Amino acid sequence: MLKRRGLIYGILVSLILIMGVWWIYFLSQEGEVHAEVEKQKLNNDRMHALFLMEADPQIGADPEGFLSEHFPQLRFHRDGDRVAVEIAPEILLSIDAEARATRNMFLYEGLFFLVLLVAGSTILILSWRSETRFVQARELFLAGATHEFKTPLASLRLYTETLGREDLGDDHRGRIRGRMVQDIARLENLVNEVLSMSADDTYAHGPRGRVNLVAEAESVIRDLRPVARDADAELTFHAEGEHVILGHEVPFALALRNLVANAIKHGTAPIQVAVEITHRGSDHQVTVRDNGPGIPRHLQEKVFDCFYSADRQGRPAGGSGLGLYLVQRNTRSLNGSVKLESEAGHGCTFTMTLPAHEGDG
Repeated sequence: MLKRRGLIYGILVSLILIMGVWWIYFLSQEGEVHAEVEKQKLNNDRMHALFLMEADPQIGADPEGFLSEHFPQLRFHRDGDRVAVEIAPEILLSIDAEARATRNMFLYEGLFFLVLLVAGSTILILSWRSETRFVQARELFLAGATHEFKTPLASLRLYTETLGREDLGDDHRGRIRGRMVQDIARLENLVNEVLSMSADDTYAHGPRGRVNLVAEAESVIRDLRPVARDADAELTFHAEGEHVILGHEVPFALALRNLVANAIKHGTAPIQVAVEITHRGSDHQVTVRDNGPGIPRHLQEKVFDCFYSADRQGRPAGGSGLGLYLVQRNTRSLNGSVKLESEAGHGCTFTMTLPAHEGDG
């Protein structure tokens, strides 16, 4: 359906442009045609005057006295016994000037009309492309979310059926329950990420306010310390002075939480994750460093794509592929940006750059 609509739009735009170009050409020729018609009328008057002079000797003897009133555009010159009749040069110049003015007027009007056509056609094409991208993004989101939900659900179903076996030992039951808890946690995390991704479209955050980055970061790190202990990870935080931005707490907290949780997940034993907030120029920089295996350069642009999920070596991973996408989205909602610096085998450094609030620094 979209391809058919795109073809119809393309044909319509082509026809509009062809019509515009033809109209400009037609109107630009109108001035020349009008000048030729006026000159032909003058030439007819000249031929008429010559006929009258030849038909009536009295008129031929004094053509100016008899014909000047009726043919003011003509000039009569005696050349011996013969009288020459010419069109007044100033009249011809006036006709040519009027033809140029008419041609230019039509040309400018036609060009203006063509510009309007091109602008309208461009808007039409951009609207169609925007609609196409929206539909594709929606289909990608639905396909990715469906796939991510089906995997843990299928696993939970299998584990539930296995738990119903009477010959299953207590050790196996315990391991299966642990895996079921992991799958449930994965589903909860996926639901939270999907809700977070659609939050901007479902409710308004309200007016922006002062956000204390240090306080919010300390809260996020405090919540994640149990996760770090379970992973045997060392989580450190450093900030000096006050760091304030204008925005909302939730997007910043979600972005930082995803970065820290990602660093803990992909760290290399002994896992070390460092969070630091600094002030540079008119911006605040929130940096999250880890000692993981790093991300190859050819994958560094893809890690922020929606539903892109791979481990630090480029192999398919078990995550939803929404974490870093949400980091970028939430950072942009704060008028900031996020970048990645990494080398394979030397960990990752994610830096969120956020504009400082006026008077902060």
